This record gives sequence, C-alpha cells and structure tokens, in this order.
Amino acid sequence: MSMFKSKWLYLCLIFLIAGIAIGYFGNNYFSPQTPSNNSTQDTSSEFHSGGYSLINPLYECNTGESYGQRELSSLKDNINTYINQIKANNSVTAVSVYFRDLNNGPWFGINEHDDFAPSSLLKLPVMMAYFKAAQSDPTVLTKQIAYTQDPVGVIPENFPPKHPLEKGQTYTVEQLIEQMIIASDNVALRLLEDNIDNAKIDQVTLDLGITTATDTTPDDFMDVSEYSTLFRVLYYSTYLNKDYSEKALDILSKAEFTQGLTQLLPRDLTVAHKFGERDLPDGTHQLHDCGIVYYPKRPYLVCIMTKGPDFGDLSTSIEQISSKIYSVFSSRYH
Repeated sequence: MSMFKSKWLYLCLIFLIAGIAIGYFGNNYFSPQTPSNNSTQDTSSEFHSGGYSLINPLYECNTGESYGQRELSSLKDNINTYINQIKANNSVTAVSVYFRDLNNGPWFGINEHDDFAPSSLLKLPVMMAYFKAAQSDPTVLTKQIAYTQDPVGVIPENFPPKHPLEKGQTYTVEQLIEQMIIASDNVALRLLEDNIDNAKIDQVTLDLGITTATDTTPDDFMDVSEYSTLFRVLYYSTYLNKDYSEKALDILSKAEFTQGLTQLLPRDLTVAHKFGERDLPDGTHQLHDCGIVYYPKRPYLVCIMTKGPDFGDLSTSIEQISSKIYSVFSSRYH
C-alpha cells in the first residue's frame, strides 16, 4: 500500500471516530427531554424579567422541551370526537379550534382554516392600534372623548355590558379601551373608531398578515389560526413594546365574559381573552372565545369559534372544549 493511501485511510479513520463522538454527545446534550408526568421542568420563569407577568418576550428564541406527540394527538382526537357528537345532534353547525403550547410551540388545529365572522374579536386590533400610537405619544390615551349621543352604527349586543357607558359623561381614551375590551361595549368601540384614523387600525392586521375587513369583505372572513396571531404577538411582545403588550394582556385578563373559555376553569386562574358574538341574516348565531390560559408555568393559547342555532349550545361547546384542554394540562403538569 502506498504511503499516500496509508495517510488517507488514517485520516478517514480519525474523521469517522470524531463523527461518532460528536453524534453521540451532541444527541445527548441537545435532544430535548420529555418530562415525567410529575415534573413541570419549568423553563419559562427564567425568561420573565422586569416585573412582567403576562408576557414572555424572549421565549420565542428558546426551543423549550419536547411535548409528547401522542398526548397532543390524543387531545385533538378527543376534541374532534366531541365536535362530531354535538354536530350530529345539531347543537352546532361548525366548530374550529386552535391550540398552542406557548412554552415550546407544539400546536394543533381542528378546522382551523374555516372562516367565521370575527365581530367583537376585532376590538383587539383597535386597542393595539391605540397602544401602538401611544408608544410614541402617550398623551393619546389621556385624550377626553364626550359621550353625548349614541354613535352611528352601534350593533346591539346579545351579551350586554354589566355597566354600560353613561350619556353626558366624558371618558379618556384609556377608559374607553378598558370598557371596550373588559365589557365588550360596542358604544365604546364606536367612540374609539370615530377618534382614530381607521388606516391605523387596518395597519395592525396588515402588519401581521391577517385578513383585513373592507366594504366588500363577506361576514365570514377570519379563521382561528389567523386570529390567534394577535395573542401570540402580545405574549411575545413582538408588535407592541413590553409595557404595552403587558398592559393589553392585563386588560384582556379582566374580561367580564364567563360563558366560554373560563366557565369550567378554576376561578383563580388568569385567562387573558376576548369573546365575539354575531347574529347572521340567515338566523345563524356565532360565538367565539380566544385567549391565553396562564396555567402555572405552562401558559397555552386556545381559540374556539362556533356557529349554530342557539347561543346557549355554542357557549357550552366552548366551555367543554376549554375544559378538555385544561384537564390534559392539569394531569400532565400538576
């Protein structure tokens, strides 16, 4: 064998041994580990800083830990079975679900590209548009707006505010934002829309690649996957800065609506969410509830949109699906 061939074989042997070593140790070092059912392996708390409790701006840069695909698939199948049951007995005609573990990103969708009428869910981009403006000019939120008469185009609510605005009173923009989100007050919405350039509201959805309503947009034009983007950018503070992302989620966590995501969850559990409801000309009702459930050390995002003949059945379906997701988390991360 020539000296050249001998040296070549020697080098190949060295590279082979090195490759095996790197592969072995790299796999053990970098492979995410699935926790046992009795361990939370908290990887989120270290990313919270500066006194923020509802956002996690650095977590999207972290790969997190693995999540059992079998468990996620089982949860999806369980919810799918329930949806098929309630559709079979005509309680609902359509249901869409989007779920995402906000710590490490695993997600699933059920009919996630079916379109619905977002209705009051679009109050969230209005709040975000004002907060975006307030980042450069905080006085935007202290502007006074008088409520002297009902604005044009106010849509009556099937779930009216517990404490509606009072005519003859003057409110700051910030007070109206809180009323619009917490009480889902349509009068507050119209007052806010009348006092901002609508292009700024549209810019929120345009910036995030979400379908933007126009004069020719049909009633059903948004899906759960699209809408969930709004909550994701708030949680990771990738659209608004940290202060205003936290502020937005804090307001959302005070929502009065309970006939949905929160109904069957523990009372002391923080849920930052927004609901929407709509009556369509064909007599069909729509009810949606989307938000972040702050399960201890394991926050998750869930968005549920429903369509059917009765609001009571729609709210029950959202409650049950939300409860099924919570049960999986509480059993895995108790």
